[in-house]
Amino acid sequence: MTGDRTARLRLVPTSVADPVTRILADLPPQWHSTVIGPGIGNWESMAEAGRGRAVHLHGVPERLRNELAWMAHWQHRDGMKVAVDVVNQFASVLAWAAESEYPLPHSLAWVEKTELLRLHGIWFHHQHGRLPAADKGRRARLERLLGYPRLALTARLHDGIWWEMDTWHPRCDPRIPLREREPCRSVGCSPGAARLPWVRNAIKWHLGTLLEAGTITWSTLTGQRSPALLRFARWLEILDDPAEAIRDAAQAGSFAAAFRRWACEPGHRSSVNRPPEKVSTNKVNLDVWAIAELMTLLIDHRHEAAQVLGPSPWDELTEAHPAIWLRQRTRLRRHQPVADETHYVDDHALAQITTCLPVLAEPSTRTTTVTRDGLVHELPGQDDPQLMRMLLLQILTGRRASEICLCTFDCLSPATAAAVQAAEGEAVARFHYGQSKIDEAPDNILIDAEAVAIIEEQRQWLRERFPEGAPPHLFPQKRANAHGTKPYGNSNYGRALGLFSDLTQITDAAGRPIRLSHTHRFRHTKLTKLAELGLPVHVLQRYAGHSTPTMSMHYVARREEHAEQAFLATRKFKADGTRVVFSQEDHDSLHLLDRADRFLPNGYCLLPPLQKCEKGNACLTCGVFVTDDSHLDILERQLAETTTLMERNTTRFQQRHGRPMPDDNVWLLQRRAEREALVKLLGAMRANLGRAIQGAGSPSTPTPVSIDLTRHRKPQP
Repeated sequence: MTGDRTARLRLVPTSVADPVTRILADLPPQWHSTVIGPGIGNWESMAEAGRGRAVHLHGVPERLRNELAWMAHWQHRDGMKVAVDVVNQFASVLAWAAESEYPLPHSLAWVEKTELLRLHGIWFHHQHGRLPAADKGRRARLERLLGYPRLALTARLHDGIWWEMDTWHPRCDPRIPLREREPCRSVGCSPGAARLPWVRNAIKWHLGTLLEAGTITWSTLTGQRSPALLRFARWLEILDDPAEAIRDAAQAGSFAAAFRRWACEPGHRSSVNRPPEKVSTNKVNLDVWAIAELMTLLIDHRHEAAQVLGPSPWDELTEAHPAIWLRQRTRLRRHQPVADETHYVDDHALAQITTCLPVLAEPSTRTTTVTRDGLVHELPGQDDPQLMRMLLLQILTGRRASEICLCTFDCLSPATAAAVQAAEGEAVARFHYGQSKIDEAPDNILIDAEAVAIIEEQRQWLRERFPEGAPPHLFPQKRANAHGTKPYGNSNYGRALGLFSDLTQITDAAGRPIRLSHTHRFRHTKLTKLAELGLPVHVLQRYAGHSTPTMSMHYVARREEHAEQAFLATRKFKADGTRVVFSQEDHDSLHLLDRADRFLPNGYCLLPPLQKCEKGNACLTCGVFVTDDSHLDILERQLAETTTLMERNTTRFQQRHGRPMPDDNVWLLQRRAEREALVKLLGAMRANLGRAIQGAGSPSTPTPVSIDLTRHRKPQP
């Protein structure tokens, strides 16, 4: 079953001349009938719930019948539910048109979608005496067949090179070359949207050549190159003579400058929701670079371009054109980009996030009570436990969103013996994430028991939903993924977190809203915390998965609070009276007041928070410890600081985990022992003013002693 689920659709080579034979060879025997469904195993789980229990193709011309059957079968192979009602409706449309001798398309693949929708409207009017309602729901239902399935059919019947198609989508066309870890394999593009034929053909040939050569990746093609060149095509379309911008090298500079001014206008850049309020200089530079690279390829491969494109204005390009266009790039200031607090998620926001996380896992039919900032909120469940674990894993590891989405099911391996020994008994494992940005960078890090537990919880969740065999990805896509072969999409991940942000209204300590869809903030935060703990730069680079230390330092948020504490730390004195020399190894003390593990009576500890110390305030509970009321103020201050520390940490624990800190917590037990010892010690001292007390904080009874500690104390130098 597993092999059948993960296997690609059986494809007969496109060299088979007859398209009908080609698509029939792709179909299993049970899908050749005019009635599809009975006799196919698990048909009820394969088909959408609706009025139709089987696909009926009676009266449909043979080729169109085979194409409808192929598209229905493709829906199943893709992981979608077979849209039985929609397929039957289109079968009725085609059967009626054939019976009425209405003009029919030769193939569903090559006719315009608008023509198919118009034919559907005519049939609907004939059946019901009215036109269909012009609503988005009807269009969405028809798109289940006319969208991805029809595009897949078009690609299957296409005999030429894949990049000759007007619309490219790896989901529908397995001929598109992709790397193994491609985060944008669920994203398509339409280079055929360029209206000028000579521009459209050049863009398709250029992008297809670069992708096949491995010069660019599919992510770069869909995210940068294709949008940039389509903007160039739209700009050419508004010119009186588009070819003039290509032919005349003497005017190339003025045309390039005109394009740059046009590209700087926010309204000329397409956006899903609305045009951006401001266009960055770097984005316009990337547009200019993409155009110059197109011209360079056309010049360097002039003869091949002429054979592919035929006579066109591109024939007039000279070697000066790319250089002239590149001069329109604006030089950016050469300074290191500073990651400020807007790139950082503080502890206040992280506490809110962890408090609200159960909302993601709760079913949509139930609500979750969340207490935040002293206020009680009832939030509806989001029914997405995967999203909860993905967000937690990203916060804990600092990985990119795409690296979390592309994790494989078997992403854990045992840590080395040296790593286990260095962990001092803590459970650690090696986490293999979906590295896809930098080819030469490592793709694994060590993680602690908390992150391992999240991964194991997700694995168990998948085993329950895929009992026939684990899917290839740790986080499979939610919808249209019956076989579990598609990873959770990066865009879907960001969109879901955006909705979660709108629901929870999470803010930082300054009251600024935190958009969780900006997932790179968690990466900045993790690397910033590691840097502030004194992690060496080369170790930070290895953990971040960067190829250079410069890139790693760009991610470190230069926080004002951190800088001020670093300066104040240089004013501290050691026991011998010398000033503390603040070095790389001391960076873990920068947030001492915020991260203090315990307070001492005459100073504070510079031990890193992740290390253990059994010394602390051990003298407080020692039976031979002697003190008097000359230390009363110091001990009272220590009691107040210890109490405040306990209240702060228990409150943070409550906010982060949604439950009180357990009474058997080791840290809490130690602090309670210190507080009880201080209370007993101060009580005994106040009852015996002027006298020294021995063992006041110990479990035994305090003993007054006749020793003048002030007289016996050594004079200070």
